[in-house]
Amino acid sequence: MDRVKRSPKTSVTFRIDSDELKQLKKEANHKEISLNTIAGQIFRQHIDWYSNASKAGFVSVTKGLISGMLNKISDEEILKLAEYTAKKESKNFVLLLRNEYNIVSILDVLETRMRVSGFQYRHEVNDTVHSYVIQHDMGNKWSIYMAAQYRYVFDEFKLKIITFEMTGNTLAFVVDLKATD
Repeated sequence: MDRVKRSPKTSVTFRIDSDELKQLKKEANHKEISLNTIAGQIFRQHIDWYSNASKAGFVSVTKGLISGMLNKISDEEILKLAEYTAKKESKNFVLLLRNEYNIVSILDVLETRMRVSGFQYRHEVNDTVHSYVIQHDMGNKWSIYMAAQYRYVFDEFKLKIITFEMTGNTLAFVVDLKATD
């Protein structure tokens, strides 16, 4: 996804606990990236998510808790919950996290949420068509919830939804950002 162009880079010096630095170096080595890249990711995630997510109503809970709760309610109740979240909360949290509410900011928040949640995902862009595959490993009810929530948001922007496919662990969808009439 095309991100907002960043300003030129500036050098800065930080003091960091030596044990934390060792852990960061170990992670950078494991991921085969530089320590500078790890630091940049940390700063970017803080700015893109952590600095405002709690203000937007997000809390940290385990996958097991969410899956367990969703398994106790009907698919119809999940669809109502997804509609409520999409129509009553999405705009507020996207505005708080990105200062604008449009399809680009929505998809940016969606992708950031996938990243910070640790979900494996793939995002491909072909002109105005965006394809996502999200492996959440949270069960079929979470797929139902996410698919419904995204459908409501895409409908609000009158986007052409090309496909939605769900499994117990994965949600895949293709959406064309060129609005229909």
